Amino acid sequence: MVDTEQRLVGIVTVDDVIDVLQQEATEDIYTLGGVQSGGDNYFQTNLVVVARKRVVWLLLLLVTNTATAVVIQNQEAILEQVVALTFFIPLLIDAGGNVGAQSSTVVIRGLSTQEIRSKRVVSVIGREASAGAILGLMLGTVVTVWAYFLQGNWGVALSVGISLFAISILASVSGSALPFLFRRFGLDPALMSAPFITTAVDVLGVFIYLSVARLILQL
Repeated sequence: MVDTEQRLVGIVTVDDVIDVLQQEATEDIYTLGGVQSGGDNYFQTNLVVVARKRVVWLLLLLVTNTATAVVIQNQEAILEQVVALTFFIPLLIDAGGNVGAQSSTVVIRGLSTQEIRSKRVVSVIGREASAGAILGLMLGTVVTVWAYFLQGNWGVALSVGISLFAISILASVSGSALPFLFRRFGLDPALMSAPFITTAVDVLGVFIYLSVARLILQL
């Protein structure tokens, strides 16, 4: 390390570089999990401080999840007529959240390593949307057969399968687009953590599922 006059003023060792890289990686991982690290050693931090750092994200997710409850409440009539539809809600929202988390992880990692810096945003989102469609087709086919095996009702089974296909595409697009949106506003793309994307997909996923079921079952 040299000063402005090119005189040696210090040495940056490999250990120093590794320490910095480790700190940056730890911060990114905490952010992805919705945990504010605050630069402290997590396992040596007081539990009250740990809880305080986590509660902000959890409260945000809690409030957002109430939207899912509102959607279900507004569709109460169809659920009362076909109770079997409620059995597959956890399956659909979990699958959508997982697909969205995968897409966001790929994009956030690509932005961090500048691997996708030169690529067009639309092409990256389009690629993930296509991947989501393929995943949705495969998962939707399997879950349709499984739902019919469990309930013996093709209407319910098709509602689940078609909804999973649509939710997979939605999750892939959301998971890949939101990090770009955050970066556009000068924010850390890692803030678009998997829990946040999962919650957002949950709300829209339930709405899609019950809307598709109403259309197919003609209720």
